[in-house]
Amino acid sequence: MRVAIVHPWFLAFGGAEQTVSALADIFPTADIFTLYCDKKTLPANLRDRKFITSSLNRIPWRYTLYRHLLPIYPYFFESLDLRGYDLIVSSDSCLAKGIITDQDATHICYCHSPMRCLYDQYREYLEDLPPVVRSIFGFTSHYLRMWDFIAAQRVDLLIANSKNVAHRISTYYHAPSEVIYPPVQAQKGYIHPEPGDYFLTVGRLTTPKRVDLLIEACNRLKKRLIIVGSGRERRKLQSLAGETVHFEGYVTDEQLAELYARCRAFLFAADEDFGIVPVEAQSYGRPVIGYGHGGLLETVIEGTTGVFFKEQTVESVMEAILHFETIEGTFHPNMIQRHAKEFDESLFKMRLREKSLSAMKKKASAPLVVWKRTRLAEETIEKKENVV
Repeated sequence: MRVAIVHPWFLAFGGAEQTVSALADIFPTADIFTLYCDKKTLPANLRDRKFITSSLNRIPWRYTLYRHLLPIYPYFFESLDLRGYDLIVSSDSCLAKGIITDQDATHICYCHSPMRCLYDQYREYLEDLPPVVRSIFGFTSHYLRMWDFIAAQRVDLLIANSKNVAHRISTYYHAPSEVIYPPVQAQKGYIHPEPGDYFLTVGRLTTPKRVDLLIEACNRLKKRLIIVGSGRERRKLQSLAGETVHFEGYVTDEQLAELYARCRAFLFAADEDFGIVPVEAQSYGRPVIGYGHGGLLETVIEGTTGVFFKEQTVESVMEAILHFETIEGTFHPNMIQRHAKEFDESLFKMRLREKSLSAMKKKASAPLVVWKRTRLAEETIEKKENVV
């Protein structure tokens, strides 16, 4: 069986790339197709795999330009040559589902979300653009939504990474989906006997992560906050930081584990599709203080594994931190860790493998089903003719 994995790009390592890494373990002989690939960002298990990239991978300044080339991506995804593959698994949050496959191939799309700048966050995204760019994006996004909707109808099985995303798929694609939570390496977590005196947040430093809210809240409350990660907003965020806020940038896996295990709580202000890093924090027995919306409602149990703030405002974050401090002693690290293991990578691999086999069997039997329906219709017509 020939298997292909399709992912939009490998320019940084985040939750979507962690999912692809797990997919590559499930299908160890799969070829990997992508528009762009920087091999320096790849995890160890992907570095020796066969990557097929688009011609866009040769352009200069691709790290700067890739977000601005969205209108031409349908052409480049359709240009990926997937002839001869029996099973294609697309990891999609940016139009990757629009690949063209053989008629008898089975296409499974693991959907991180319908592209948010085209759908549920369209207005917010539009308002942040300069006037001239806003007009261009408004025009092209209309075309992209139509293309994306049609592409979703060609997929044999849509898998959502959360109930939150399954609802979006139903709303925007008018299609059913099944939920398989993303892979979290929860078994690596451990409980430290001596937690520290700091709060922690981890992730890409981009506008949707709303790290600015966490910084300002900790500035006002004089709470120690450690920020792990980097991104295009780092300089701006550093300019907001007071003396109690520290940027660690990229750290080793061992350093990150220690930071997770010893933090008082993990802070998270993003409206995420699922959110892997809050689950990682819980695997170390640490509670989460997060925005009570989106995927976090599926991974954090209020009062048991964390607390929520209801609005993406500094005041709401401050209120949640102060509330957490009044009940901090009621959280049980072992209970939090057990909850995190419900999202372990081993469960993702088992469920994805099962769904892949089931989808292939269903696709293989489809011609027989069509033949049976056609024959039944012919027999019905013959009976009516005999009656006449």
